[in-house]
Amino acid sequence: MNLKVHPENGGKQLEKTVDVGPNFDSRLTTPPSSSSASSDSSSNMEPPQEETRLMKAIAKCYRAWAHFIANHAVGTIIFCTILTIVCTIKIVKTPQENDIAGYTPYGARSRDEYEVRQEFFAENGAGVNIFVLVLAKDGGSLLRDDYLNETIQINDHVVTNFTILNHHTGQRESYSQFCYSFCSINEPIRHFYNGLRIQESRLAAGEALNERIMLNYPISTLYGRQMSLQPNFFGVTLANEALPSNTSMVGTISPSISNMLSSRMLALHYKAERVGGWTDMELKAYEMAISNYFQFEYKSERIRVLTLSTTFVESEVVRGGMRMLPFLIVGFAIMFTCSSITTFLSAAYFEQISIHKFSLAFAACVCPFMACGTALGLLFFAGVRFGSVLCVTPFLVLAIGVDDAYLMIHSWQRVSRRLKQYPVQEDSVGYRLAEVLTDTGPAILISASTNILADAVGSFTGSPEITLLCIGNMGALFVDFFFQITFYTAVMAVAGHFEIEAEKKQKNKLQIEIGDDNSVNIKNTCCKNSGTFHDTVKENFSDFIAKYVEFITSKTMSTVVCLLWIGFVVFSAIGISKLSISLTVEKLFSSDSCLIEMDHLRVANVIPHYTVATVFINNPGDLTDPKRLARLNALVAEMESLPESWGSNSTNYFLKDLLSYEKLKNEWEREELGVVGSNETAVAEGRTGFDAEDLPTFLKWPEYEMWRGFVKLQKDKQNNTHLQKFWFTTAYHGDRLVKWFERGNILHRWRQIVDKYKDEFNASVYHDDAIYLDLIDNMPTDTWQSALATLSCMAFICFVFMYNKFTVFVSSAAIASIMTGMLGILTWQGVSMDPIMMAAMIISIGFSVDIPAHVAYHYHSAGLHADHALTVQQRLRHCLSSVGFPALQAALSTNLCVLSLLFVPIYMSHIFVRIMCLCVILCIFHGLIIIPAVFAVVDRIARFCRHSRKRRKTLQKKEQSSNSTINESA
Repeated sequence: MNLKVHPENGGKQLEKTVDVGPNFDSRLTTPPSSSSASSDSSSNMEPPQEETRLMKAIAKCYRAWAHFIANHAVGTIIFCTILTIVCTIKIVKTPQENDIAGYTPYGARSRDEYEVRQEFFAENGAGVNIFVLVLAKDGGSLLRDDYLNETIQINDHVVTNFTILNHHTGQRESYSQFCYSFCSINEPIRHFYNGLRIQESRLAAGEALNERIMLNYPISTLYGRQMSLQPNFFGVTLANEALPSNTSMVGTISPSISNMLSSRMLALHYKAERVGGWTDMELKAYEMAISNYFQFEYKSERIRVLTLSTTFVESEVVRGGMRMLPFLIVGFAIMFTCSSITTFLSAAYFEQISIHKFSLAFAACVCPFMACGTALGLLFFAGVRFGSVLCVTPFLVLAIGVDDAYLMIHSWQRVSRRLKQYPVQEDSVGYRLAEVLTDTGPAILISASTNILADAVGSFTGSPEITLLCIGNMGALFVDFFFQITFYTAVMAVAGHFEIEAEKKQKNKLQIEIGDDNSVNIKNTCCKNSGTFHDTVKENFSDFIAKYVEFITSKTMSTVVCLLWIGFVVFSAIGISKLSISLTVEKLFSSDSCLIEMDHLRVANVIPHYTVATVFINNPGDLTDPKRLARLNALVAEMESLPESWGSNSTNYFLKDLLSYEKLKNEWEREELGVVGSNETAVAEGRTGFDAEDLPTFLKWPEYEMWRGFVKLQKDKQNNTHLQKFWFTTAYHGDRLVKWFERGNILHRWRQIVDKYKDEFNASVYHDDAIYLDLIDNMPTDTWQSALATLSCMAFICFVFMYNKFTVFVSSAAIASIMTGMLGILTWQGVSMDPIMMAAMIISIGFSVDIPAHVAYHYHSAGLHADHALTVQQRLRHCLSSVGFPALQAALSTNLCVLSLLFVPIYMSHIFVRIMCLCVILCIFHGLIIIPAVFAVVDRIARFCRHSRKRRKTLQKKEQSSNSTINESA
């Protein structure tokens, strides 16, 4: 290359040609070439713009910071590395904790109802709560002697062989020893088995069946004692019903013995209050010991056993989250390979290939991981919970973080090549870093600020798990920005030091020839053809960019693109209108989890036949008052009057048995006193027969001890017993209840009934699925509010930095289009809205701003340092030359990285892959196709308007001039 240098000007070049390579430097603004000028009309020019005070201040800070990092590069790397190691150790030592109700939206009524339930059952903390499901391996009925007998043996094994330390007595106790309230909840299976053996033996002997044994569903009677089979027998087929197609005929019993033909599942319940001073870890170990026994140790030729407990659910959520972590290595390997290849291609173009490019490519992938580890560690030090949902954070931060690194790499190479062509005396590592940071720093800061704001908005909406994810991402993105301008800049400084030394050695090999006209011709004798590759690629690339800009900004193409964009938005909006909402438990666990099978069995066999409403009466008051007791009975009756109700037979209401007990007790007392006649005294005196003082004795009777867990008693100062609160249940059935909407509908009806009595009894209704059913009402509102707030924050940030209404409007419209497109396309694909999807959407909303913001910022900054007006085409050529290759590079590496999550068999990872890949693709289309077309169309409209105004003014002047001439002649 030839360079004219004039000694009288201090050796500085006066004539230079700008290298418009893949990353055109806006600071080297020269008048456009004749070819450019001829291709673009002068009326298409936009006036030069000046930097705002904020941008000037940011640039000044970046320059000072660049020189600081250049002087302390090694120390910065050591500091960041030590900080990362310490925080990573904290992550390893922090146990994962997951909130089962964590996906329930803030403000949902079910959260209050859940708290009421927890307050009743967990006054000293959560106690034992284990659900065991027994299934026949042959798919037949469990109403067979050997199957029922083995189920009873399982129950006996659980209540006697698993122990936990009682800190009050210092002894290890089994369930049968520490249980107080629900010890007999599984006895209906034993009683049914005993009654079945008696009836079958009589039937086999040709004798008549025992009339005092009625083994019917839902209520059986055994020697005068009634018991409900509904909590323990599921998948029931009655004698007048046909067996389901997937149920075997094996094991059905005679219709003369029971109205049940078969039962596919038997359920065992183990509930106990925290009475032994147990710690959370001891309680979890006890519950997990039972689950692990049936999952790994228990062997049977007849039956399968599945368990469910809060501890087991948490462990499965943790296991699902941990399965994603090994794929971080896969994602990193993919990202590093892609980063290395694309970085070396760019380096080859700029003729800067060196071994140190590996360092930059490697650090580009390592920096987001370090930022994520540091941020999460700091959050855990601050007391933030380590939820499994945070396992997704490294993938998201990695996808976002490498984009900034790519911009810095290409800016460094561009600056280095410029300084080779046009050396300056102050050239140094610090000078080059300053050029890089002032060129890319504002765009990186805009991207980081908008991403952080998006997560900040998301942390105040949605649910606790979404808040946790947003806080984790917000912290990771903040630290990633900090590491980008510290650790990565320091790595770039170290690599740049070796590159500059290599350049100096190369300069020593140059031969300098001085001509007669005192000009200096510099020739590279060692590499005569060194510029051939670069010049060829540059010419082809510049030609491609010019032709692409001319094509995309042409009247026909830009108009077609804008029309297609409008159609795309309408198409997406129609899809959003069809959005459905649901959250099933299978979305929370790995696909091989037995909990998914349990949920399928529950939906197919439990919900249609035994959907339970639990009503808590937190202020029963004086139940000796007939009016108050009548109102309470009216509440129970109204709950039983719904069309789906099983009726009073399915209701567990302790007052029925208590009042029967009181009546029987009064009759005994009257007999002892020799009083003859019916018990009408209490009614005549206006009393109900209820006596709270009899409750302790009532609950000690064997036939009534099942009510211990239904009531809470308290003593006053006079040692009198009072009924503090209680709860009752009633059951419902219906095939349509398998649908989320129908369950939500019946839940609303329960709440309407309970609300009538809320002021009197402080009543509250609880349903296990309510924390998910409330999503139907809350999720749409939370989603559009989050999206609108996030978009407003991002538009504000862009406006503060760019201070150009038009540019901000176009970028905001593109971001809104990306958000609408993602949700609409996912809806058309059959994806339903749930908190996990909402979390991914909020994260992707922040990510969607990256490429549009970079395009908008570089389009805007193209004229900041220009000394002449630039056309829209010139701005776009500068913009796409600077952003195009890094954007495609980031999109490719990001998609390849997150695709590794498809190997994780969990819904959370799959939905993040779909949303992130869709977001990246839409960002590329909007940033490189739609935004340039919109700029061109709006520019033509603006020019047309300016031309129309100018023409009107010209006509007005002519008209005024002619009027003046007429007046003068007159």
